[in-house]
Amino acid sequence: MKGQTEIIVFVLLFIVGVSLFMSAIIWSRGIVDRNSDVVQLNSAEVFMKNLDSKIQSVISFGGQDTISYNLDAPIEIIGDNIIEIRTPLSVNIPDQWISLKDGDSVIRETMQRGLFRIQLYYPEGGDYNIELYTEGARISTPNQIRIEKSTSTEPGIIRIKITFE
Repeated sequence: MKGQTEIIVFVLLFIVGVSLFMSAIIWSRGIVDRNSDVVQLNSAEVFMKNLDSKIQSVISFGGQDTISYNLDAPIEIIGDNIIEIRTPLSVNIPDQWISLKDGDSVIRETMQRGLFRIQLYYPEGGDYNIELYTEGARISTPNQIRIEKSTSTEPGIIRIKITFE
């Protein structure tokens, strides 16, 4: 009888241990997902700031430059003066535009129905207007992005060619 009691105690303790382990995994999964979403949000913000810096450099000095695109989300040229990244995330930010940077360029973000949107926007007005264009796809998930200053001769307009590679 003593041998059977030890087996029953072992089985009960094993079941309790496995149940606690599975509960911990299920409970922590949400925390890990939220942390990876926060990392992706921060990566998108840093990327947009770096992209703006590269575009501003090309505007000032001419020529061309490239930037690596390490995000797992599509990037899109919207109209003539907006670049946007959209990706589903579960982070708590308002559903109105929040400005991260103002001035000659604006970086802003919002959350709309579970879809995180971050934009690099070049407002019209001032000494010159920045016009973004591409000869390829307007939306892509590239490995890198090439930025080139066009030799446009339109007064007051600086044309920047964006190529998704």
